[in-house]
Amino acid sequence: MANSREEQLRNSRRLARQILGAVALVLVVIGLFTVLNWCVGALRAALDDSDRRERFADRVYGLVMFDVLPFDDVSQVDSTVFRQAAIWGTVYQAQKDGTLDDYERDTETGSLILPQLEIDTYLTNLLGPDYPLEEGSFETEEFIYNYDSDRQGYLVPVTGAVGLYTPEVEKIWTQSGKTYVTVGYIPTISNSASGELSLTAPTEPTKYMDFVFSRGENRQWYLTALQESEMQVETQASATPAPTSSVDDPQALVQNQLDSTMTDAAGAGDASSSELTPEEETTEGDTPTDETTPAEDGTGEENTDGSGEGDTGDTSDSTTDEPATSTATSD
Repeated sequence: MANSREEQLRNSRRLARQILGAVALVLVVIGLFTVLNWCVGALRAALDDSDRRERFADRVYGLVMFDVLPFDDVSQVDSTVFRQAAIWGTVYQAQKDGTLDDYERDTETGSLILPQLEIDTYLTNLLGPDYPLEEGSFETEEFIYNYDSDRQGYLVPVTGAVGLYTPEVEKIWTQSGKTYVTVGYIPTISNSASGELSLTAPTEPTKYMDFVFSRGENRQWYLTALQESEMQVETQASATPAPTSSVDDPQALVQNQLDSTMTDAAGAGDASSSELTPEEETTEGDTPTDETTPAEDGTGEENTDGSGEGDTGDTSDSTTDEPATSTATSD
């Protein structure tokens, strides 16, 4: 009895150890998978810079919209260029965040009143705290921006389509202490010489530019230059969109259809004329055949009157017929 009791105790302890070992093994497996997933996530986050690209795209959005020309120093650029870029960059960010309707509107013109403080903040974040800030009304090739000193804001004529391009950051790299951001310029549907909408606007970049950022105060990166990129657009025959007429001009479409109809009718008339021409040539070819018959008879008479050899019998017959003809006449 004592031995069997001890054996039961040993079996119970053995079973408890087995259960504890199984639980520990399960926890180890779970921990292993957890650590593995964490490592994969960390590696993916290190390799994926989509958030960083999006931040840079938002910072240069206003400059890309109006296709600012390259420059080596921000001090060489007219301040109105950056102020306009700051205005529309702020408007774009408000549209993206869904806060555009929160801004005050001018009762007379319906324009958006954009606070001067937000424009200054945009410029400071883009160009650095050392960039001189200005205020007041100014004018560009695209718009006139009136400044309301009482409300300390700009009257912005918010329209449906303004910019020429939208940015798409292709790559980011650092060289010689500077950060280079290669940005692809994707044309908008209103980017055309005539200003008309185009349904075949390219969805891929048509050119590339390098935005150069240098480290400034608080170890922040600020824009210092804009250069043409070494990245080139791949030339493909299918990549060039065919020109289209305005979607708001149905009369032009109707005129094009009428022109094509008239062209088809003219082509059908030419085809019918070409079918009749051989018959006329055939008729004209038959007429000379009848005209040549007398010529052949004349040739026979010449041969009769002449001294042809072998035709003596025919000559005598024709001579005999002539008196008979004259006798019948006298009768």
